[in-house]
Amino acid sequence: MDEPTAALAIKEVGKVLDLINSLKKTGVGVIVISHRMDDIFSVCDRVMALFQGTNFAESELSNTSRDEVIGWIMGKK
Repeated sequence: MDEPTAALAIKEVGKVLDLINSLKKTGVGVIVISHRMDDIFSVCDRVMALFQGTNFAESELSNTSRDEVIGWIMGKK
């Protein structure tokens, strides 16, 4: 899903995140592309950050922080 919550109000964001979590519980893999860290940290297990079009860093979410991921997006390790 590419920026699935970008143009949505808060109520609709919750519905999309609930759908992603429901799919996840049934074993369906979902790739979420988003700049919204709240969305990423609420539904994802892993995170990958691209910088200038290449894989810059990746990790299990339990092994990183929002600040670290934001740094990756900005090209800082």
